[in-house]
This record gives sequence, C-alpha cells and structure tokens, in this order.
Amino acid sequence: MNRTFLTAPAAFLVSAVIVLGTAAPAAAADGCTAAPAQIRQAAADADASAAKRALGFVTIGEKLCEAGNDRAANKKFKAAFTALGVDASQQVALLKR
Repeated sequence: MNRTFLTAPAAFLVSAVIVLGTAAPAAAADGCTAAPAQIRQAAADADASAAKRALGFVTIGEKLCEAGNDRAANKKFKAAFTALGVDASQQVALLKR
C-alpha cells in the first residue's frame, strides 16, 4: 500500500515530463521557420542598409535554431524586426505566430 502512494505520483510526473518535453521543441520549431520568412518579407520593402542588417540577424538566428538554441534565435529575430523599424508590440505578435 505504501508503494502505491509513491509509485502513482511518480508515474504521473514522468508522463507529464514526457508529454510537455516533446511539445516544447515542436512549438519552438514553428518560430524558427515562420519568423525568418516574415523578416525576409519585411526586408524586401525596407531600405538597403536596414535590410542588410536585418538579414544578418536572420542568418545568425537560423544557425542558432539549427544548434537548438531557440531562445537566443528569438533574440536575433527581435533584433532583426527592430532593425526594420517594427515596434515591440508587433514583434511579439509576429513571433508568437
């Protein structure tokens, strides 16, 4: 009886970690594919200097995504949006898509 009280909560904890642990990379992967495309589209309408700077941030962000560092990649994508003159509230909306 004592084992049941220890094993059942442990089993629920392990299953929750597995379910939540596999969902996070899938969600992060969407940001790594959507944000660069949005930035490239916005860079097409921007002046050459800002577009070049933004595309440099995108290149670095994509390499960070490939390395699995999605948090640092999102920082680079935010910097790219800032270089293009996109305000902070629009950046948050675009990065959450």
